[in-house]
Amino acid sequence: MPDQPRPAASPVPARPTAPVFHERLLPGPGAWIVIALLGATFGVILVPLSYTLAAVVGVLALVVVCALAYVSSPVLEVRDGQLTLGRARIPVELLGEPVVLEGEQWERVMGQDFEPMAHHCTRGWIHSGVRMEVLDETDPTTAWVASSRRPEDLALAVRAARRTVD
Repeated sequence: MPDQPRPAASPVPARPTAPVFHERLLPGPGAWIVIALLGATFGVILVPLSYTLAAVVGVLALVVVCALAYVSSPVLEVRDGQLTLGRARIPVELLGEPVVLEGEQWERVMGQDFEPMAHHCTRGWIHSGVRMEVLDETDPTTAWVASSRRPEDLALAVRAARRTVD
């Protein structure tokens, strides 16, 4: 049997680089108070049975509810030429110029100028964000809109990632 050529070794995938931008959209202070009260409520319910049991259940419920709030908060990230909003991801070269929206502009985009065909990753307790038009003509999504407490940094990171891809 003649020697057959061996398949070339698959290239080692490049290690992901550090994110250019990273932000977790955590709840605001008011929501954390409500979350803490919700967790403590589980303990208060058990006070008639036992103070010790109520204290233990209250602390455990508080920890669980806070952990759920943290884990369920979406992450915005720009890394390796990709923008990630929660579980959604798009290459930055498919996005137009990011527009920083604050105050009345943000309220307008989230209110009367709301785009139902845009991809939204927004939170009601964050009153600023970024809008980026989708340049892919085959994509029915018109834009990506994201809440951010640091919209200027997010816009800058997307611009920088687009320059390195080009």
